[in-house]
Amino acid sequence: MKKIPLVSFVLLFPFLLACPGRAADSASAGYAAPRVADTEDNGTAPTLTLAQFSKAVAKVQMPGFRRMPELAANGGLGLIMVGANESGLTIMGHSLSVGEQFEKEAAGKLSRFKHKGHNAFFAQIADEDNEEMAFIIVQYPEHQMSLMITGKPVMPRAELMKLLSQIDL
Repeated sequence: MKKIPLVSFVLLFPFLLACPGRAADSASAGYAAPRVADTEDNGTAPTLTLAQFSKAVAKVQMPGFRRMPELAANGGLGLIMVGANESGLTIMGHSLSVGEQFEKEAAGKLSRFKHKGHNAFFAQIADEDNEEMAFIIVQYPEHQMSLMITGKPVMPRAELMKLLSQIDL
């Protein structure tokens, strides 16, 4: 089986979340759907439930972007916001190992910082098609989760930080 390059995975994640069997359907019924274990390549699924994730991102807004329902699929959690001209924002909760993989891929091109006591970094890298992508990743070991915020087209660090400041974890 051919591995999907890490950068492609992030760009495809919104489509993976849109697959049938969305956990958002069960969340609207008043209960959290069971988490699906990640593959061994992606590590252990976050311990944060869809209900907890939804509460944490409840205040996230960005002018010109429309929120889609929060979703859980394939061991990850996500919020997608859609803007004009195919622009989009994603806030995704992945296993800690996904964040570590991105950290290795962005080595030398990242700037580290702390966010509310958690290790975090900002990076801008080019994918295999030479398209630029910028992202922030914050590690939440207590939830076994890497929280990733990214935008298309590339958003500056200050804009991504505005989104991060609205997340209550």
